[in-house]
Amino acid sequence: MKEHKDTQKRKFSMIILSTLLIVCLFLAGMVLKGKAVEGHDGNPTFEVAQTIDQTPDEKAGFTASKLNESIRIKKETELEKKRQEQALEQLHKDNENRVVYLTFDDGPSPEADQLLDILNQYHAKATFFMLGPKIKQYPAVVQRMVDEGFAIGMHGITHDAQQIYSSAKAPLKEMMEGQKMLQDITGVRSDIIRLPYGSIPYLTEDMRYHLDQQGFKIWDWNIDSEDWKLGDKRFVSKVIRDIENLRKAGESPIILLHDKPKTIQYLPQLLKYLQKNKYQTKVLTNEQAPYTFQCNERCYSINQ
Repeated sequence: MKEHKDTQKRKFSMIILSTLLIVCLFLAGMVLKGKAVEGHDGNPTFEVAQTIDQTPDEKAGFTASKLNESIRIKKETELEKKRQEQALEQLHKDNENRVVYLTFDDGPSPEADQLLDILNQYHAKATFFMLGPKIKQYPAVVQRMVDEGFAIGMHGITHDAQQIYSSAKAPLKEMMEGQKMLQDITGVRSDIIRLPYGSIPYLTEDMRYHLDQQGFKIWDWNIDSEDWKLGDKRFVSKVIRDIENLRKAGESPIILLHDKPKTIQYLPQLLKYLQKNKYQTKVLTNEQAPYTFQCNERCYSINQ
């Protein structure tokens, strides 16, 4: 039994020595591949060179590899999580000051001037996420939004899920086109965007990555007014309930509304409630950390 144990110990020792020898040879090879340079003390030292020289084709192959893709997605997920933490921290601070963010999608509509009149009447500010064709159709009201202190952002061009989510760069293409339209009309560069139907579930990690690389800030919401579904004053009661629930949870509301006649008709009721309860309305900015729905493995390609 003792001889067996001694044999095992010798084998284990040989494995350790062999491993150390391999490591030493590897490090020695790295130094020999380096070039001599003058150290801080004036004596020659060595810079460690790369042990593997990659050709352009090999580098391109790694860039397109599944390993590199997984690394990139992990980094993007971590960045997205950090932004969400910053956004929630801001919303908690805003809640202490009774801040509300009113946001209107799908405009500008033919009634947009009336919408602005009502907001001004109640000294309320809002952010407008607008569609390219409507921006072209009503440039004067877009300019008015800027002149009167409202915020402008992009909602894409088509509002067609099959198109805007058709490829990794399709959302980026639409948002860049809308961004240029707004800048040409107003002189203002806006980086804030809202995806049609929200960023879940069709905005994949690839799509998020390309938008992020161009500096776009994706804004979702934490209150859906459902004005698009209810189509009457019931949306006002729903929003008020949600505001009160969020306040208890310590979070400031970002309210999804739409630039549509029925919403505009009943909007004064909501604004009266906000005024009576001493809420202040603010606009979203390029500088804020955006509140965005988290993928958490819920994002998938529309083509699946």
